[in-house]
Amino acid sequence: MSELRRDLASGRWVIVAAERADRPGSLIAGRQEKESREATPPHMENCPFCMGNETMTPPEVLALGRDSGLPDTPGWRIRVVPNKYPAVELQGEPGAGEGAEGGIFRAMTGYGVHEVLVETPEHNRHPGALEQQQMELVVESIYRRCLALSREPNLQYIQVYRNHGREAGASIEHPHSQLIALPFVPPLIKGELQHSRDYYEESGGCPYCHTLAEELAYGGRMVTENRFFSAYIPYVARLPFETWIIPNQHQSSFLELNGGQLPALASIMGTVLGRLAEVLRDPPYNLYLHGAPLRSPGLPYYHWHLVIVPRLATGAGFEMGSGVYINITVPEESARYLREKGEIAVGI
Repeated sequence: MSELRRDLASGRWVIVAAERADRPGSLIAGRQEKESREATPPHMENCPFCMGNETMTPPEVLALGRDSGLPDTPGWRIRVVPNKYPAVELQGEPGAGEGAEGGIFRAMTGYGVHEVLVETPEHNRHPGALEQQQMELVVESIYRRCLALSREPNLQYIQVYRNHGREAGASIEHPHSQLIALPFVPPLIKGELQHSRDYYEESGGCPYCHTLAEELAYGGRMVTENRFFSAYIPYVARLPFETWIIPNQHQSSFLELNGGQLPALASIMGTVLGRLAEVLRDPPYNLYLHGAPLRSPGLPYYHWHLVIVPRLATGAGFEMGSGVYINITVPEESARYLREKGEIAVGI
């Protein structure tokens, strides 16, 4: 029989309907074996993110690992550039919202920042196979760009995300993430903040901290953990193998990340992404970061977190119409599958 599950922090409902599918492995049984990236060369002449093609992008705003040389030249290990086709641009001032065509509709200028974080010079390097040091540079680049953009007073929120695979929205194969900084807090984040605050006022505790404590105590949905971070498939996972990475200590903003946590975050990201690649045959996925709005004081009721959603199943009319997802796998079984198969794949 199916089960209705409710999330503490967001208030959203999920229907766990495992009878609509077989075991977690059935979702990948029909997938072709993942293509070997070794068949793809490490450098592509027409790829704007490959080393040596720096003139194909706008001038860089950050480069890590370049020992010497001028900006926008080879030798870098991480490179951050403005998106050549930005969704928003940091020009002028954000408008207050003008009436469209003299009617009731509201619009404002497309104010904001849209950047691309090129995660490695190698075109064929899988994000789940980056060396620890390289993944640390990825995390550092995200932190440094978020910190720099937080000083722009007209920006209120930064959405960091990665689309892996064409089915997940990636248009360029070369490993990269993106960020979009906005002059407003997105409604989804506002909803999370409000629900979390309501829970805090009722219970006296952070819903994310309470959830994490429950997940650690139960253990059945855990994927992996280290001293500073935990990765688990939530009790209310919306889609198969949806995985969260969350700091063990309470932090409402990603910018509260400290130097001691950085290697641990890089390590657990590498482990989770590597297991997804090995166990699920390199599925397309979306990864995104949720955190407190820019310049917020420490919020006792909110907790920043990374969410990774493999595209093994998609929502349809019911999900679009109701906002309630039907998960055709049981989170506990998915976590066990990812945990046990992953240990075999990496030889633990």
